[in-house]
Amino acid sequence: MNTKSLLLAAVVAAVGAVTGAAQVTSQNIVGYIRLSLNPGFNLVANQLNNGNNTVATVLNVPDGTDVFKWTGTGYTLNSFVDGAWDVPTQTLTPGEGFFVRVGAATTVTLIGEVSLSNSKALINGFNLISLPLPLAGDITAAAVGGFPAAEGDDVFQWTGTGFGLKSFVDGIWEGGNPTVRVGEGFFVRGAARTYTRNFTVSN
Repeated sequence: MNTKSLLLAAVVAAVGAVTGAAQVTSQNIVGYIRLSLNPGFNLVANQLNNGNNTVATVLNVPDGTDVFKWTGTGYTLNSFVDGAWDVPTQTLTPGEGFFVRVGAATTVTLIGEVSLSNSKALINGFNLISLPLPLAGDITAAAVGGFPAAEGDDVFQWTGTGFGLKSFVDGIWEGGNPTVRVGEGFFVRGAARTYTRNFTVSN
């Protein structure tokens, strides 16, 4: 996968309405992420909420595309054939990573809102996740991912042909802190915990 940096447009919309003496303000952040997919396997993620977050609404892909979703012990396969998904109701929620296999280089665009609060329960063992926000950088940095690293954690990042490994040992990441791109999925292996990332829009 060659993700092109890619929250290209994020618009903060604030709408105020006055009813009597009360003021009601609504805020959201909408935008899109453009992902460049290489032929073969790409480990990507949906980081925008488009409502139902089904594969049919998240991904606009060419015929013959396969999606592999991690179950905790293996993968489920969902194929786009003759203009339709085998399982169109499959969900790809913000903060969840998944493999996309394409036959030729293609570009997909994800559209939706940034979730201001996102919590994910991590199981003991392997979890295929992403940063819940469309940000790039050190996954453990508070301003980026705020991932709660624990002793013995392993992070596996897809290289296009295999996985690179970084381990959290004696309070530091061997090989340097894991850094990710916008729209990148990655594996975390470790103990069960809850990963919460909140985001606040300033007025």
